[in-house]
Amino acid sequence: MISFDGLYSLVSLGLALFAIITTNFINKKDFKNYPFGKYNLEPIIVIVKSIVLLLMCSISMLSAIRQVFNGGNNVEEGFALSYALISSIGCTCVYLYMKKLSKNLNSEIVKAESNQWLMDSMLSVGVLVGFFISIVLKSIGFTNLSKYVDPGMVILSSGIFLKMPITSIIECFKELICSSANDEINLDINNLVKEIEEKYELEESIARVAKVGRELRIEIDFILSNDSKIKSVDDMDKVREFIDKNTNHFDLKKWLNISFTKNKKWAI
Repeated sequence: MISFDGLYSLVSLGLALFAIITTNFINKKDFKNYPFGKYNLEPIIVIVKSIVLLLMCSISMLSAIRQVFNGGNNVEEGFALSYALISSIGCTCVYLYMKKLSKNLNSEIVKAESNQWLMDSMLSVGVLVGFFISIVLKSIGFTNLSKYVDPGMVILSSGIFLKMPITSIIECFKELICSSANDEINLDINNLVKEIEEKYELEESIARVAKVGRELRIEIDFILSNDSKIKSVDDMDKVREFIDKNTNHFDLKKWLNISFTKNKKWAI
């Protein structure tokens, strides 16, 4: 369990450094070479990190299962408890810092790092509790049973931790293929579009909303008719300003594209 916890922390540290380098690269303005931004990198990096953690947890679980069939193993609980206590405090401090940082930067990468260190903190606390249980079992005469505590904790921890990287991979893959944003965002945008349709007597509108990393991509096409109240470029810009102002509450970078046409084929 100590090996699993240490390996998990080491991998987490390496991935954290990788994430920091990537975040700095994303934040550098380079419109000439990246006219559409670099926010697609965020879900890609999270997927890579999640795959690494998924493989590590799977391999650790299989190794622990094999150890159970081989009769478990003996552990020096005194050293194990000291390690677990220090690791629990250290990982919790890093998690709290990363959580605060993720709120300030609103970055998917930093958010994933925060979740990762939360998992590491839980793992270290689990080690602490597990080895305490091992000591209790030995003290009441169940020495043979205590041999299975260590691999048992690895199996339990790995099984619990498998869910988070799998969920991250699925969510980030959806972002990469520009899947529709969540229901709350879509509802806000659709209500806003309907309000504009009624106010300007528009024939129809098509709204596309997707979230990629920390970027919210909003594309709205308004279909005009001869009776529509939008007659000039100034009228169009007023609509754009209205939409921009009423989407500022989203805590994401905005990519806003609003067009007007009388021919629906240019909107689909």
